[in-house]
Amino acid sequence: MTGSLEQVAQAIRAYNKFLITWHIDPDPDSVGSGLALQLALQAAGKEAVCVSPDPLGDWSRFLPGIESCKVFGGELGSALDVDAVIVEDCEPARCGGLVPYLQSGVPVINIDHHGTNRGFGEAFYIKPEAAATGEIIYELIAEYLQIPLSQPMAANLYAALAGDTGTFRYSNTNSRVLYIASELVRQGADPAETALHLYENRAYEEVDLIRAALDTLEISPRGDMSWITIHRAMLGENHWSGQQSEDVIRYPRMIRTVKLAIMFRELEPSRTKVSFRSRDNIDASRIAGLFGGGGHTYAAGCTLDMPLQEAKALVLETAARILASNSAEQSGG
Repeated sequence: MTGSLEQVAQAIRAYNKFLITWHIDPDPDSVGSGLALQLALQAAGKEAVCVSPDPLGDWSRFLPGIESCKVFGGELGSALDVDAVIVEDCEPARCGGLVPYLQSGVPVINIDHHGTNRGFGEAFYIKPEAAATGEIIYELIAEYLQIPLSQPMAANLYAALAGDTGTFRYSNTNSRVLYIASELVRQGADPAETALHLYENRAYEEVDLIRAALDTLEISPRGDMSWITIHRAMLGENHWSGQQSEDVIRYPRMIRTVKLAIMFRELEPSRTKVSFRSRDNIDASRIAGLFGGGGHTYAAGCTLDMPLQEAKALVLETAARILASNSAEQSGG
């Protein structure tokens, strides 16, 4: 079920006070889309506040309106006194500590581009063909709500598109994405500034984390799968953000022979986050789905309630079997 963007727009018109939220491990698409929508709703005379289920990385500081974003900490007081909640870039179940509130009966509007999202809430729109949720939010603001795009909205939406397309390098980059990007630049988005903050404005500790992660880089005997591991000890007191996932997993993915790149991240002693990036028609969402996760064909993830080493053994064995089967099918065996 994809739902209807017009129904989403109608639901937004019907309410006046909104909480906007997104998935844990926030990334440029989720945060940029949320901030742009917040600014648009405020421009339309409505009240809106963004609440992140997880802390935001330093990369987000350049986004217009980021200073108004709250981070969930168990108690949000008046921030929860709203008419409706807009969950974007994920299904409500991925909103961390906010999940109980989202299940309390508050009206939910769901906007997403992940094909594994079945659609939730009073109104929803799921468009897997969209390169980023930012693409959908652009359509909602400009075409359905007909709210004039401001420079701050454009800057946030451009960051959303840039983040989920790898600054327009990934296979999800198409003419529609480039058209929207050009419109956002016309409205004041700065491509150079966005790229600088997303990729070239890191603290020493963040770059040192990449160095430590690269020491864990491994590759399968066939060379078609490579993985990298993040132990909790590597992070220390530092918060993780979704942008760091892209910073780290791109290294195993850039190896010429690799069809499936995997990142294992130890969340707790018995909880492991697994991220997948693929190419050559390897469906990462299918693999993630086997472990209760989901995502896109070439980018997906899951969380396993098991220790890091146990999770690695299970995932690597499963992934190797799928890659071998895919290779046999392609060779006609």
